[in-house]
Amino acid sequence: MSVPLQANKETSLIKGNSSLKPLTLILYLLILAATGYFISQLSLPSNLFNGAQGFIWFACFMAVTLSIKPVRQLIAPLVNFRAMKEPESYLLILLTFLTPYLLLKFCIHYEVVLDRVNIYYLTNPRVEAFSLGSTLYTTLLTPIWEEILFRGILLTILLKKLKPIWAISITAVLFAFIHFSATWIFILIGGLLLTYTVYKTKSLIPAIAAHSLWNLYMTQLYHYF
Repeated sequence: MSVPLQANKETSLIKGNSSLKPLTLILYLLILAATGYFISQLSLPSNLFNGAQGFIWFACFMAVTLSIKPVRQLIAPLVNFRAMKEPESYLLILLTFLTPYLLLKFCIHYEVVLDRVNIYYLTNPRVEAFSLGSTLYTTLLTPIWEEILFRGILLTILLKKLKPIWAISITAVLFAFIHFSATWIFILIGGLLLTYTVYKTKSLIPAIAAHSLWNLYMTQLYHYF
């Protein structure tokens, strides 16, 4: 897939968005970090459904994000459902899902990149799928807040300062870094494709759809195909 990234390309990711001052950005990130830490320390009742902390985090994340006007204005142009009327969006969704999927299957089949322990874990049918609560959070809510934070805010800020190829690369690397695991290389590739999808479609919606498909596959459908 060709990636024509012109440094002077005018997109809604660069022009037309509200500027976010460094102090506001730092304050926003500190509030999110403090909120995330507080939620991680919560001792929830054992009868509360699994995944409750994730739902609480999502509610807090959205409340903080929407309450800060410059942040809200930064991401508003990217909540663009019109992108889903374009065939290109569906092609990008498909490529974003299939590329890491095929690479993962290739690495497992030929036992490359991944070590034997991880290959066993990924291919062992006794490994249980996520609970319903965790699956709902991971497939429905996680893609929304992660795409807003990484592709909506971080990518937009970087595109104002750097050439697109650097902005896309840095965003994808940071995305892979916070998801660091034995499969980080697939997350990095997926992050690059998700970031390029937002850059190309000027919308978070196709990336959220692709992200949701991948998370659903990894939490529930992995052992079926």
